[in-house]
Amino acid sequence: MPAPELAIIIVSYNTRELTLACLRSIQAHVGALPYELVVVDNASVDGSVDAVRREFPQARVQEEQENLGFGRANNAGVAASTAPWLMFLNSDAQLRSDTAGALVAFLQARPDAAAVGPQVLLPDGAPQPKTCGHLPGLRRVFNQTLLLSRLFPRSRFFAGVFTEHVAEPDMEVGWISGVCMVLRREAFAQVGGFDPEYFLYAEDLDLCRRLRGKGWTIHRLQAHAITHVCGASTRSPEAMLRHHVLHQRNYLRLLRAHNGPCGYACACGLLAAGLAVRVLLRGLGSLLRRQGEREAAAAAWQCLRDLLVPGGALPGENHAHRD
Repeated sequence: MPAPELAIIIVSYNTRELTLACLRSIQAHVGALPYELVVVDNASVDGSVDAVRREFPQARVQEEQENLGFGRANNAGVAASTAPWLMFLNSDAQLRSDTAGALVAFLQARPDAAAVGPQVLLPDGAPQPKTCGHLPGLRRVFNQTLLLSRLFPRSRFFAGVFTEHVAEPDMEVGWISGVCMVLRREAFAQVGGFDPEYFLYAEDLDLCRRLRGKGWTIHRLQAHAITHVCGASTRSPEAMLRHHVLHQRNYLRLLRAHNGPCGYACACGLLAAGLAVRVLLRGLGSLLRRQGEREAAAAAWQCLRDLLVPGGALPGENHAHRD
């Protein structure tokens, strides 16, 4: 049996059926590339571990006794694997073709590239937004907060942290989403893997930031795609608020690391102003009974409160699942 060339690492947390569907898609679509499967379970209570072991005995299941979060669990999966190429794949994502083999082939042909990600599609076939972009410098935050990136989606100058328009088949970017990414093991090890301080959200931006700091490039390919059941763990209103607040907290941590004290203070001011405007606009929309406006206003208000009075408790417990 040939040695595995690709380690596919999946973090599961109470997503039994989605995890099984993800593994079935891997089994159906990974081609001739020898691979190993590592499932890191973050103390699920829905029978995920037994179900995976029963249907996929070839998978190495690492059963954790607590919820490690997304980054720490993926680090544990890397430590349990041996292949030179690493694929991080969300438990609620599914391969549509031999995307894994295509991404590995891309990195093999590009010795300067540390990581590459595919196009991410929603179940209805629409592209998922906010899956790649630029690192959060002050100008990017300014463009994003004032919606300039949406007004001028094809402009490089007005681009924000999230890329609003992807037209090139191979685009070098500042970061790619952890929903699905393939990396060189040597590059991942060089930067020490995911920062364990990021429990969930923004750890992919931080990883890409540190990889770029070492001289590596990051790429997004348009020709290959996966499907992502976005928001599988954030269905309730409380979970949605937790999602927004936790994402903002980690985003602020990243801004602090990337922009220095003065830049960080300016970025916080921009974010606060942008959130205040969103609260007003979304609140007005809710009065006009526009669908989803009340929830959006509540999320913006919760994020604004957390920004102005940091350190409060999150609304509910954390989950190790990416949306």
